[in-house]
Amino acid sequence: MDSNQTILKSAAKFLSGTMISRVTGLLRDISMAWAFGTAAPLAAFFVAFRLTNVPRRILGEGGMQTAFIPQYEELKKEDASKAHAFFRDLHAFMALGLAFLIGVVMAGIYPFLGDDSDVLKMTFLMLPSLYFICLYALNAAFIQSEGSYFTPGVAPIAFNIIWILAALFLSSVAPDEAMVPLALSICLGAMGQWLMTVPKTISKLSIPLFTGWDLKSSDLKILIKPLFLANLGVVATQINSGLDPLFARWAHPEGPAWLWYAIRIEQLPLALFGIALSSALLPPLSRAAKQGMFLEFKTFLITALKRSSYLMVPITCLIFILGRFSVKLLFGRGDFGEASIDGTTLCLWGYGAGLLFQTWVLILAPAFYALGNYKTAALGSILSVGINLCLNTLFIFGLNWGPESVAWATSISALFNALFLGSMLFGSHFASETP
Repeated sequence: MDSNQTILKSAAKFLSGTMISRVTGLLRDISMAWAFGTAAPLAAFFVAFRLTNVPRRILGEGGMQTAFIPQYEELKKEDASKAHAFFRDLHAFMALGLAFLIGVVMAGIYPFLGDDSDVLKMTFLMLPSLYFICLYALNAAFIQSEGSYFTPGVAPIAFNIIWILAALFLSSVAPDEAMVPLALSICLGAMGQWLMTVPKTISKLSIPLFTGWDLKSSDLKILIKPLFLANLGVVATQINSGLDPLFARWAHPEGPAWLWYAIRIEQLPLALFGIALSSALLPPLSRAAKQGMFLEFKTFLITALKRSSYLMVPITCLIFILGRFSVKLLFGRGDFGEASIDGTTLCLWGYGAGLLFQTWVLILAPAFYALGNYKTAALGSILSVGINLCLNTLFIFGLNWGPESVAWATSISALFNALFLGSMLFGSHFASETP
């Protein structure tokens, strides 16, 4: 039986795993800062990494997860074995489809690789990582739907450790020469992250994972509409995510690196608490919506919003008070000098201003997915991206502001997205309901 207590308990399990992986993620970023600072080749590496992550959010995390969980819960209510077959068939379809798609894209990029195409070259090398990251995301969604949250949260530790070892090994190599082998390590790390979820996935599945596929299953077709609508918002958001470092690079050669290190600090509380609540919230919200229990639905949602506010408001204050100190403490060594500390701190303040609003979006969007209303969540994302692009253009090209303005544009757009989603949800769906 779902309740506020079970949701918080699930979030705590996810948090415990995520805490471990985030500690290794922080060590990874410290290693990168020590080894390479914010050198221009590293900035190009981060641009390529962000570009590679655009299809990752569409094909794996993000759209696929939010479309899969409500549909899986619907089938599970009818027959658990039918739901398990749905997951198995989707896993097989994604495995084959991703291999084909990534191969086609790499073949299309290959002729354009040259000595002066650092970003394109590293994007090419990182593309195979998408295969494993997307399969990991699907496994994680299945495992969470089956009530297990620790494994999906802790799995990224494999990715981070491999990245750390690569950074330390390449620290004595010139940055422009180190980026190619570092990009290759991303693929190895993604494979390790996926492999960590395979045993738990097999143990939770009542049928064999790698045999008995039905790629023409009618149940797969029910994903088409929700996946398309969910990905409208994800595509818009990821296009924005891919363009942000390009705007920053226009403002300053090291701008993408400043943004990278700043967002790693800002996303620590976001990942630990916001994503933990969001991940734990979607399955029970979906079950409540399917059963018509809208009073419980609203209660779960409001409790999550309140708890997140109690956490994020003090953390936001700490970001502004201790921002420069935290940047210097974490990254201020090796090739990460005073200019890098100053630039990263300004970007951190920009991102920190929107921490609460980003958390609210993470909680509000799953509510629409659980209700089967993917269109409104997508419209919120598109609105947010439009505002962000306009502000970036104004700040960088019109006012000639620095890379930190990209972070402020992100926070302002998150505010408008949260207001839009909140007004649409509480102003229409639950206008007559009281918890």
